[in-house]
Amino acid sequence: MGPAGRWAAAAAALISSASAALATENIICSSADEKAAMAFLVGTTPGLNPLSLTMDANGKSWATKPEGKQTAILIAQAFSDDEGMKIDITDDNAERIIAKLRVTRGHDEGSEPVTAGTLMIVGEGAWPVTCSGE
Repeated sequence: MGPAGRWAAAAAALISSASAALATENIICSSADEKAAMAFLVGTTPGLNPLSLTMDANGKSWATKPEGKQTAILIAQAFSDDEGMKIDITDDNAERIIAKLRVTRGHDEGSEPVTAGTLMIVGEGAWPVTCSGE
């Protein structure tokens, strides 16, 4: 393979790795009564590393990238494995945990997996939630 062929192969590899890095998924965990929800954007990196996150409960709204009347928050930690996900959210000064998402993945053989658990927001309440990706 000549220099042009090697350059083309290197460019193709770079382009395909760049497009894989740009792949994202929105995950939404919401209560059946729609009174509480947490939504976050994740990339294709290993583990759970939300790029941005929003929460809504009882007419209030929080976000890592707040707009309008949303309250600023930070992601303290996030963890995911084959069994489920855990996310802890702090106030914008990282002084205290203000919300926790704890969900478990389960499924019967041959069926679509279900991710369900609890979203707890200090001072607002706790809700059973189910999660889905978009």
